[in-house]
Amino acid sequence: MTKSRVFTQALLVLSVLALGFAGYLLVLSPIQQDRSQTVLYAQARQTLAEISMPTGGKIDPGTPVALLEIPGLQLSQVVVEGTAGSQLAEGPGHRRTSPLPGQPGTSVLLGRAQTFGAPFKEIGKLQPGDEVTATTGQGKFTYRVDSVRREGDPIPPALARGGSRMVLVSAEGGDLTGPERTLFVDTTLIGEASAAPGGRPRTQLPEEEALSRDTGVLIELVLWLQVLVLAVGFFAWARIRWGRWETWLVGVPIVVAATWQVYHAGAVALLPNLV
Repeated sequence: MTKSRVFTQALLVLSVLALGFAGYLLVLSPIQQDRSQTVLYAQARQTLAEISMPTGGKIDPGTPVALLEIPGLQLSQVVVEGTAGSQLAEGPGHRRTSPLPGQPGTSVLLGRAQTFGAPFKEIGKLQPGDEVTATTGQGKFTYRVDSVRREGDPIPPALARGGSRMVLVSAEGGDLTGPERTLFVDTTLIGEASAAPGGRPRTQLPEEEALSRDTGVLIELVLWLQVLVLAVGFFAWARIRWGRWETWLVGVPIVVAATWQVYHAGAVALLPNLV
């Protein structure tokens, strides 16, 4: 086999993988996020019924902490603890260093704008006076939208003592490689806030910041890449030893599963968490 033929085949494989990755982001990641939300909703409903949904202290990342509803956008999403890319692939995430919705202070929720279901894609369309509700282990809380602002716009005034604000954060403009700017929706609680239990974290990890990348899954990405290489090698070996149809029957599901995991880990590790 000539060097030019090897180079051509390598480019073909890379092109197929790149197209597959784009297809995963735009078509398959919303399906995956929808599946995650179905599982999370069942967990949230059970913990709400058992009055065991966490309301304070240290909460494991990925744990359901609230049900967010925005009637004007026909949006209903389970909010999980944590704002790293791996958490935002499942749904909107709650910043661990902020109080939970319904508690005094400013609660911050981040959500993706383009991939994994893009739950916060339309929040820039909200208008002052629109309502947003959050159901937590302490009850159902209704917030009224005050403003929609971009990075650099004036921030809202400080809260009155005992007041509660919820800020929805996402991205706007740009493409999959990076958005143009960060978008903020400021809302204020209607009624009284519930007491906040202590023990909340005071620091957050770099990958939990807005528009950061979740480098914590790079090891997972490398491991799945190795699995994919082994799967392709097995496919080639089986094609020689077993024959065409037996190889396709056994090998294709393995290669597809490994490729899916590579795409998922790659999307979380390489894309900003709000995209």
